[in-house]
Amino acid sequence: MSDTALQRAVMEALADNPHVRADEIAVETIDDRGDITLRGTVGSVVQQAEAMRTAAGVPGVRHVEDGLGVRLMGVDGRADADTEAAVLDALGADDGIHAGEIEVEVRDGAVALSGLVEVAAQRDRAERIALGVPGVASVTNRLRVWLTVSADDVAERVTDAIGRDAILGRDAVTVRVTGNDVALSGSVGSPAHRDAAVAAAEATPGVVRVHDQITVGDGVC
Repeated sequence: MSDTALQRAVMEALADNPHVRADEIAVETIDDRGDITLRGTVGSVVQQAEAMRTAAGVPGVRHVEDGLGVRLMGVDGRADADTEAAVLDALGADDGIHAGEIEVEVRDGAVALSGLVEVAAQRDRAERIALGVPGVASVTNRLRVWLTVSADDVAERVTDAIGRDAILGRDAVTVRVTGNDVALSGSVGSPAHRDAAVAAAEATPGVVRVHDQITVGDGVC
């Protein structure tokens, strides 16, 4: 059974259980061996236990990881729980993001994302996905990039992006790294080379922010 088919089968089983509110739960497949995780927030320990039992009984499921939170909820709380599950589902459906490392909290439609991502692009992508979910009023992005940034790696990518002028010394860009932030300084011969250097730095894995302090020199193409 494919991951998508197994996920669908678990959701259908949860929806068929009268003791479970399936719209408050997101199902994530961990691997192709039948390991899954239930995530979201439910209103009682009874619903939590029922959801775990129901998921474990679905053919093809080998192990169920309990990622469910329990919180007593009124009408507003249930709306937030539905939104939380919808955001988790949307993140899990995107192949470019490891949703299992992302935590989602919702209060009155305001979403807070926390956890770890590999690169800054995933951080921004997760925020855009969450903003596109119905019921989301705002997103606070607290995701952190876990990859360590190497100044040498950034410098090599910048040199490759600028090309021959960097090799010949016509363009000289200095790279300074502080955590996941990169500062570029120095001089290049054209605005196009400055744009290429900044884009190359931004695309380096682990880089969250690039500070452009490059100047465009005179008399060089």
